[in-house]
Amino acid sequence: MTTTDSNKILMVIGFTLILTLGLGIVSGIIFEQPKLAKPGYELPDAAPAGEAAAPAAQDPPLADLLKTASAEKGAAIFKKCTSCHTIDKGGKAGNGPNLYGVLGGPHAHMEGFAYSDAMKSLHDKTWTADDFYHFIKSPQAYIKGTKMSFPGLGKPQDRADVLLYLNSQSDHPVDLPKS
Repeated sequence: MTTTDSNKILMVIGFTLILTLGLGIVSGIIFEQPKLAKPGYELPDAAPAGEAAAPAAQDPPLADLLKTASAEKGAAIFKKCTSCHTIDKGGKAGNGPNLYGVLGGPHAHMEGFAYSDAMKSLHDKTWTADDFYHFIKSPQAYIKGTKMSFPGLGKPQDRADVLLYLNSQSDHPVDLPKS
């Protein structure tokens, strides 16, 4: 390659760079964006000014849900839980404790399981049907600091079905709410 060829190549590269810079400047002038007073986007309020936001939907009473609850459906729904929990009498813990006979027992009921400090602090509190129903709706919201990473069961009837199933998996089932 001769010096003339090298110069031509360098000139093409230089011309391309100048052309790219020039086009960037020209397009910036043509498509100029106004400066924002405040960065970000304005989002509409959830409720118009002066009006209260709509209250969150309340779950139906547990006693009403239990009237139509099914332990068989609860067993099917509980399969989601078996990746971490066992339900056999005397069963071993997985990532979560064994849940046989959990209702009516203390919150941190399984000896030797590494519960979170939040759950250990509730060891003297008994799992009632109502407590467990609300816990499985959203474990992290119900007991702040729990290690349980499951997001919860959103459908009230699913929670009632699981509750009925868990209660059937016990030597001493608890009395469930009745209306």
